[in-house]
Amino acid sequence: MKRKHGFTLVELLVVMAIISLLIGLLLPALAKARAQAMLTKDSAQIKEIHQSWVVFSRELRGALPTPGLIDRLKDPILDEEIPGRGPEDYEANWTGPLFSVCIMRHYFTPQLAIAPSEPSGNVLSMDNYNYDAYQPLGANIDCPDDPATPHSDSYWDCKFDVTLFGTCNTSYAHMPIAGERKKRHWRDTLDSTMGMLGTRGVKDGDYLAEAQYYRSITLEFHGGHKEWVGLVAFNDNHVERLDTFLPQHLNYHTVAADGTSTPHADNIFNDDTGDGMGGSGPNDEGGFDIWLVIYKEINDDPVNPEISLIQWD
Repeated sequence: MKRKHGFTLVELLVVMAIISLLIGLLLPALAKARAQAMLTKDSAQIKEIHQSWVVFSRELRGALPTPGLIDRLKDPILDEEIPGRGPEDYEANWTGPLFSVCIMRHYFTPQLAIAPSEPSGNVLSMDNYNYDAYQPLGANIDCPDDPATPHSDSYWDCKFDVTLFGTCNTSYAHMPIAGERKKRHWRDTLDSTMGMLGTRGVKDGDYLAEAQYYRSITLEFHGGHKEWVGLVAFNDNHVERLDTFLPQHLNYHTVAADGTSTPHADNIFNDDTGDGMGGSGPNDEGGFDIWLVIYKEINDDPVNPEISLIQWD
């Protein structure tokens, strides 16, 4: 009588143990590979957005996308809103219009504005972006922030929102389009030391307030739950991986009356020098340091701009 060939229980258990061991060895490597892939994809997206800004600058005589130069105020001579004519509307230079006007002109898609590793459930791609909202000759488009005041022209979908505690349609923070920063850096300058766009961070870049730091969901982008790791695009379009708010190689300088230059550590999420936006740094002119934020409101004062409704999570 022939014996039937097969696995004994002991042999089966040994095989299962070997498979479990292999899975245990492979899973960390797979997780690390996935994290690296997310970092690479995120870096490519940030680089592409900044590159689109540089290309956009050809429409604005070298200035990066500036909503207030696209949707201008009423021309004082003609007493009408005319495309391409009239004073700059400084109040339009906030985060929502910045991203929305680029999407409207097909420089990038709504999906590209969302990081592949986005940890917040409030940050979602605006898949229903209204490209028909582009009406430069007048369409009475009602914006959600002020539905009682219709606009006589429209250059982007005004429903693109940046409320991190509600609905936000972008993952990325950027340099404020205001003050000395705008004058000096919101252009195609090829400055390799000035950060323009990147992963958002902990409120005010405060790494000393431990409770606030560890509660910030921004730690989950690329650093797990214990440390912030992010990406920043500089004005020469290179992207750097950073694991600190105060990179050792990024410093701004102030110059005293006697010409002495003093270096200062640059916190990329803090308004270190002031620039008329609530800070009180050592340089009255401001605008020399990197400051990456998402914000919803800015006043119409070109000399002493104040940005408000800054978004942190």
